[in-house]
Amino acid sequence: MTTGLVYALIGAALAAGLAGVGSAVGVSLGGKAAAGVISEKPELFGRVLILQALPGTQGIYGFLVAVLIMVKIGMIG
Repeated sequence: MTTGLVYALIGAALAAGLAGVGSAVGVSLGGKAAAGVISEKPELFGRVLILQALPGTQGIYGFLVAVLIMVKIGMIG
């Protein structure tokens, strides 16, 4: 393997890994806040659901960036 390929793979791993960790932390914090709100006002469920969905999308974006990097260097497709 060449050095450039190794750096590209490390970048793809970091993109997926760090985005996944950040997403997990965000969903955790949002879940704690959502549990408190829902226990007091159950009618706010729809709004609180967004608190859970938004951090979750960041993990998906990181995964997509990792896939795009691997496609660009020729590892996939």
